[in-house]
Amino acid sequence: MKVAIFDLGSNTTKLLVAKVVDRGSPQVVAEESRPCRLTADGGKKFSFSEETIDRLLAVLTELMKIARDHEVDRMEAVATEAFRNSENSQELIALAQATLGLRITVLSGLEEASAIAAGLLSDPSIERFDDFHALDLGGGSIEVIAVKGRKVTSLESFPLGAAVVSSRFCPDLVRPWTDQACLDAQKHVQSVLNGSHAPVLSTPCSTLVGAGGTLVFLRKILENGSDLLINEQGVLKLSDSINLFDRLSKMTLSQRVESYSALPPSRADIFPAGLLVLNEITSHYGRKEIIHSYRNLRHGIASGLAMKS
Repeated sequence: MKVAIFDLGSNTTKLLVAKVVDRGSPQVVAEESRPCRLTADGGKKFSFSEETIDRLLAVLTELMKIARDHEVDRMEAVATEAFRNSENSQELIALAQATLGLRITVLSGLEEASAIAAGLLSDPSIERFDDFHALDLGGGSIEVIAVKGRKVTSLESFPLGAAVVSSRFCPDLVRPWTDQACLDAQKHVQSVLNGSHAPVLSTPCSTLVGAGGTLVFLRKILENGSDLLINEQGVLKLSDSINLFDRLSKMTLSQRVESYSALPPSRADIFPAGLLVLNEITSHYGRKEIIHSYRNLRHGIASGLAMKS
């Protein structure tokens, strides 16, 4: 069976086309991503504007055409933090159903984390790890997962996405971060992590695995800036991420785009905030590196369909 998974994230709308078989790992056929920021309200309640609704429906129309060109047998659409916080998300869901025939399911934070865990566990590159912690850093939230013996033991979702943190501490996205904004943001992230009683944050972490747009572009930038590619295991050093945040946070948006060809404008404005959150949670676990995985929520949803096929 060939499936299309649409992931309506807070910063980007993505499509995965994959072949799934009974209990098998999804075989990727195609992947597409379109910038379509849905929120910039610091994790607070808000309403989708007409412009945002029109933009998302146009993106979904384009991605659905791509899915149909691949002759998929089934389409699944899931939405995350932006839809959880929007007061008129049901209006947008109804429009998508009426105009596109696409049913959108809004995942809870824990459902999102569970799907991410399933996606990461389908990644052959981390098969060698039986015990690890994982995180998926998106625009609206970060999902954190503890795995022991290849089984999820605890998971949690925190409203510390790149777009959320950026809009709260550096709302003028074209300007550099001030020293005070950096300090305030770091203290906020630390406060959320240290103030939480979630078991996933207190259990010892021997290996840290990460997914999400911040890690994708961190990896691309590090690869572009070196004669050597990141090793096949995708190991990213915390020191490199800290140094990159120090440089990028002092730049304007145009300077970031000019300086880093791998960083598109739709990501460059909130990328410093993503790095800040990544650095703080990696430090929280006492790790000096994180292993990047390209598997994610979409692969987890596809894996779930494989179990049902």
